[in-house]
Amino acid sequence: MLVTKREQQIINEIIKSEKVSIADLLDVVGVSRRTLYRDLQNLQDFLPNYGASLIKIDNFYSIKGDLSNLMGAHVLEEFGQTERHFMTLVLLIFEQVKLTDFMARFGISQPTATNDLRIIEENLEFTGNSLAREGGLEVIASEYSKRTLLVSSLSANLSTSEIFALDDEMIYNDNKILQLFNRDNMTSVKTAFEKSDLMHISDRTQGVLRLFFMVALERMAQNQLIESHYNFRPSKNALDFVTKIVQNLGGSRVNLPEIMYLSNMVDVLHFDKGGNFLFKEKFDTSFSYKVRELIETVSEKSGLNFGRDEKIFALLSTHLRSSFTLPQLFSDETNDFILQIETEHTTLFEIVSQALRQIFDIKFFKQEIALIALHFVATLERSSRVFPMNALLITSRGRVSMGILTRNLQTQFPFITSIKIIQVSQLNDELLENYDIIFTTEKIVGDFIKITANLALSNLNEMTHQIRLIRNYHKPRHQIENMTENQLDFQDFFVKSQVILQNFSIHELANSANFDEMIYELVRHENLIDWDLLERFKSTSFGIPKTNLALIHGISERVLQPEFKIFDLANAITVKGMDKKEMQSNRILFLTAPKTVDEVSNYILGKISSSIIENTLYTTIYSSGNFQIVYELLSKIISESFTKYDK
Repeated sequence: MLVTKREQQIINEIIKSEKVSIADLLDVVGVSRRTLYRDLQNLQDFLPNYGASLIKIDNFYSIKGDLSNLMGAHVLEEFGQTERHFMTLVLLIFEQVKLTDFMARFGISQPTATNDLRIIEENLEFTGNSLAREGGLEVIASEYSKRTLLVSSLSANLSTSEIFALDDEMIYNDNKILQLFNRDNMTSVKTAFEKSDLMHISDRTQGVLRLFFMVALERMAQNQLIESHYNFRPSKNALDFVTKIVQNLGGSRVNLPEIMYLSNMVDVLHFDKGGNFLFKEKFDTSFSYKVRELIETVSEKSGLNFGRDEKIFALLSTHLRSSFTLPQLFSDETNDFILQIETEHTTLFEIVSQALRQIFDIKFFKQEIALIALHFVATLERSSRVFPMNALLITSRGRVSMGILTRNLQTQFPFITSIKIIQVSQLNDELLENYDIIFTTEKIVGDFIKITANLALSNLNEMTHQIRLIRNYHKPRHQIENMTENQLDFQDFFVKSQVILQNFSIHELANSANFDEMIYELVRHENLIDWDLLERFKSTSFGIPKTNLALIHGISERVLQPEFKIFDLANAITVKGMDKKEMQSNRILFLTAPKTVDEVSNYILGKISSSIIENTLYTTIYSSGNFQIVYELLSKIISESFTKYDK
């Protein structure tokens, strides 16, 4: 006999007390009256099958008949709804199953099981996969995608500290999803990582990598190997990392395709995060171009130039790469966070939603759209570069105390570039038209933001909400950007930056129209006949779409110092662009560096390379081919880099 834990509690209470009221049972099981009535109805329906009956007399319930089977009934394990969804997904990936299998395993009705499958199917669709129903239920996805789904399921239900202690008996017994996996693999991976003495990797990243290794061992044991058609090109650092782990796995044998797959995941999660792509052996130009497209599309549709913010490209790249690597499954699409973003930033949320679907050609969960929209919102609120606003403060108080208040306001809201203070007697409608935000310390009728004069900014949350609503219905006023240069007073930075500036040049190259021949002519021009470097140039070169530019970059022992040059080609060449489409280029941006490059030079070249990819205005300047203008741009980039450089 199978009963739920709550049904067994009801049976035990009725047998112990002989008869009980609804109020008594509510105290015992602690659920709503409606849920209790449903449980009682279930007992009335199936108890006769075991020689007993649930009787109701004068609002009291009792059980009559053979009670011998009731006290020793097998209690079904209870599962939370989201927990059930994750477990069902894992089981669907592990094997082909039927609807009745889930009904029996989780003790649920057919409508509930069917609804679970509908939710799972929707989530699979968001990740670009599907669910087959004919001849049994089965997840239709590549092995690469299945492993991502498995790791996402584990990651969503384990904290980082729990991942580091998967051999702990209590953690294993308390996690029903974890119990679907082979425990020996958990111990092997934990031991291998601990023996490998890994440095310079965050606990969170290492935790996720441990899950990828564990899932790889699980799938290899199930004879589900990674597909051979993937042309993984992991970095040497990633290969060394994985080789060290595999050597410490003990009896587990890992073949070369699996090592390449795991190395690729190490690159994605660790070695490719941020930094300077110039010195990497692999760089996903297509992904980076899509991130740039996202920024440009949102900027165009919102009328706000988000590209002026230097942080947003790196933040979006990191977030989206993480999202694609570990999708958030079964997220609550109606939570307060999503509602707040939709309500306070309605237009921006909708623009981001449409742009994501248009550029990446997949569906995104509302939670993910809200998080990405939040990056754009944060850009508006952390500086005045994208949407500078000016403000007016109407008061009847003294200028000294109000001057302190305005500085406090500008600290809280950095996008406010200036605050003019006037007395109430100076107020007129014409004056109001010149300001984006109107603050006041007085009780004045009008669409003003009321603030306290005690400098506490106690109503900060309400002020923030009101300012966001104002920004939703306004466009930035035209303002002249402050182009003040920062003084370079750090000698090492100055000397190394001057080397790059002094070596910058623009040359004409009498080249062949063939791409491979042009590469050879270019390295011969620079006296860099290094065959490894030549092949690297061929494999890593890419064009910048919608321009005449191509970027060639690399490192070599033959390069003596970091250099950036531009080559104007006599004959245009055909090159594959960042968007994977062929394009014509007649101007080459050429960046090279020694194999061992110092931190400062690496940082400066990283800023130059980022400016080529991330900033549309800078790309236009590079396209001009004008030495003086490009030189001034490089000086500006280096100057701005110095102010942010923290050695």
